[in-house]
Amino acid sequence: MFLPGLIAFASAIALGMALTAAMRRAAPRLGLTDRPDGRRKLHAKATPLGGGAAVFLATALVVAALAAMPNPWQAGLDRIRSDLIALLLAAGLVVVIGLIDDRLQLRGRQKLLGQCLAVAVLVANGLVIQRFAVFGYQVDLGLLAVPFTFFWLLGAINSVNLLDGIDGMASVLGIVLVGAFAGIAALTNRPEIAVVALIFAGALCGFLRFNFPPASIFLGDAGSMLIGLVVGTLAIQGSLKGPGTVLLVAPLAVWTLPILDSMAAILRRKLTGRSIYSTDRGHLHHRLLDRFGTSRRVLAVVSTCCLVTSGAAVASVLYNNDFIAAAGIGAVVVALVATGMFGQGELNLVLGWVRRTLRSLLAKPGAPQDFETAVRLQGSRPWEVLWASLTESATKLSLARIHLDVNLPFEHESYNATWDRTPAVPPDECWRLEIPLVVDSQPAGRLTVLGLPNGTSACVELEHLLDLLTPIEERLRTFAKTPEPPVPAVADFVAGSIPAAEPGHAVPAAK
Repeated sequence: MFLPGLIAFASAIALGMALTAAMRRAAPRLGLTDRPDGRRKLHAKATPLGGGAAVFLATALVVAALAAMPNPWQAGLDRIRSDLIALLLAAGLVVVIGLIDDRLQLRGRQKLLGQCLAVAVLVANGLVIQRFAVFGYQVDLGLLAVPFTFFWLLGAINSVNLLDGIDGMASVLGIVLVGAFAGIAALTNRPEIAVVALIFAGALCGFLRFNFPPASIFLGDAGSMLIGLVVGTLAIQGSLKGPGTVLLVAPLAVWTLPILDSMAAILRRKLTGRSIYSTDRGHLHHRLLDRFGTSRRVLAVVSTCCLVTSGAAVASVLYNNDFIAAAGIGAVVVALVATGMFGQGELNLVLGWVRRTLRSLLAKPGAPQDFETAVRLQGSRPWEVLWASLTESATKLSLARIHLDVNLPFEHESYNATWDRTPAVPPDECWRLEIPLVVDSQPAGRLTVLGLPNGTSACVELEHLLDLLTPIEERLRTFAKTPEPPVPAVADFVAGSIPAAEPGHAVPAAK
């Protein structure tokens, strides 16, 4: 089987290269061009999109040829013919959705609807995780089988999409993940799944020829979603221990980096009060790029981590021991967090939320106490000086809560801080002011203030807020633009150069 497998792999590489070269020429005429925005996108010049379509076509053509020609896997491919057709239909659907998004910029909910339709094609064809095996135990999902399968595949699609942020990232990640699932499929006596995975890996290798830093074409959303869908499907089909029973820990080990990045993004955005669809430069590849400086070094680190977790996953299947896969997951996650490469900020946000929640629950009746948490997620600007001025004023006023979220992706700066007065005051008893932060017409975060009414007219409250707004706006702009603000100016700011507020009135909000 070695020689036919090598021919199939080489054919996918050659076809992937040819179709990618053709797509690179055609993309600008089709309006498929990714232009830098100075905020989130890291590339310096307009770059063609549509590599995902080339990868899909290369894979589909080689798989179709293999299914039609005599080969060692023909009988196995015949058995899963309906599964292959469903996968190609679902993959084609996500590619079309991705191309439309690359061309017209769909909203997040619109993309999610399209992804659900693609997953529905697979589920309707019978791709359902009915039960999973973990550490020697089997868990029957029952009525949760279909929702769990949807969650698995949608998570796979979007986790790769989130990680596709630098040249070659999604391609290299896809090659390593697909290679791991090819090995797992071979060990679980699914050679037909292994050869399909091998072909897809070959098509990605052909595309990588043009996507390796510096890239001359991008996958686009069409490609990153395609990788997620195909790898998520192969994870189910290649990890079957029995009818409908999936080995869970090994696929999770292979998916360690995409899952870690997705979970960190969700926690980071929810705990800082941002929209789940908001953009930032806090993803794994952004943090590693800040640390190592070049895309190639980042790819080397990501590849090493993926090889460790994927190797542990394959070994766990080979030796029928889930603890090997779990050890691989733990080793990579602990290494990333302990070295400060990724995850420390998100961990601090979680710990701060836990401490704040416990303090609120365990607070004793009596005099109110102040509690604050501040987390630097990215950057080195002295936001703590701005925050100190706010909290210093807040302790003298009738405030219940202050929340400052600074998010400047274009400056690689992110800072989040919360001040609460405990025992907590019910929100419906407070007045609330929420103002977006803006620097040079760019969104820069948000400041939220909750205060207790003290019998003063609301107009008087707002008047004091407006009096205090301008100085803070000026300092915000200074901190955003100047890495090292002048020490005397900062000292004056903390010492009280802001106009003082009368007792019972609010701290200013920044715009």
